[in-house]
Amino acid sequence: MANRAWHLRVPSFLFFLVASSEASASYVGDRFFPSTLATVVPTPADFLNFPQLTQLPDTASREVDFPFSYSKLITPDWSVSFTANYRMIDQGSTRAGFDNLVLGTQYELYSSAEHEFVLSAGGTLALGGTGSSDIAKSFSTLTPTVYVGKGFGDVSDSMAWLRPVNVTATLGVALPTESTTVTGTTSVDNPDILQWGFALEYSLLTNSQSAGKGNAHRFAEGLVPLVEFAMQTPLNGPSAGETTGTINPGVIWVGEYAQLGVEAIIPINESSGRDIGVRAQLHFYLGNIFSNAIGKPIFD
Repeated sequence: MANRAWHLRVPSFLFFLVASSEASASYVGDRFFPSTLATVVPTPADFLNFPQLTQLPDTASREVDFPFSYSKLITPDWSVSFTANYRMIDQGSTRAGFDNLVLGTQYELYSSAEHEFVLSAGGTLALGGTGSSDIAKSFSTLTPTVYVGKGFGDVSDSMAWLRPVNVTATLGVALPTESTTVTGTTSVDNPDILQWGFALEYSLLTNSQSAGKGNAHRFAEGLVPLVEFAMQTPLNGPSAGETTGTINPGVIWVGEYAQLGVEAIIPINESSGRDIGVRAQLHFYLGNIFSNAIGKPIFD
């Protein structure tokens, strides 16, 4: 029973881990990393995600999520964020409400403009008991994470076809504060989970310079076709070693002040879902919109 209960929880928990840490978008040298939808990019920034639509693949239930995220730069290399996610779950009858509030942080450890490479560390904390009682978990989950990004603009002329490619990747471990929860007579394991994912992007972006007085800035514009891989693997418990996740092909349109993205959500196996879902995101670059106010670091 516990094993079956875990499998039914996998897709929504996977989404919760990934979407609760919506990341930023920024330049590393001449390389622009747009905000990805299913995984997290490694560049801290000021941003706002309006509630995005996510229709998850069907499992034992049908779920639609509307997450809202806000990130604030404390210094040019360090951001903090929060995410609130409104969930609607249909299991014959519909339950709806907010999931637990998720706090996040990200710090850029190293970057190389020449090699378009960036490494960051951070993670999220889902605060148990802050959401609706019939939706959210009673326990908290801490997920320390490492983030990596690489553009290939530095390759030799013989490999020039690789220059538009971006690769980003994340690796973290979700650590619940309770290893087991009991509902009625049912005991459910809450294992530690290896959360891993990466995105392959083909950048069709061009760089432009705004003409605003006093707040001129460089910005990217154009399309970015991409495919993201968002996976999780329990490290203990009855499902230890059984990977679930989704493959997410889509496209992002990038403008000066915002980006709009849409992706399909394709489960990798039956435990991850039985049909195809969809995810859409509207992401605002506060650093470009309010470059002299809330869109700049608190401490320079």
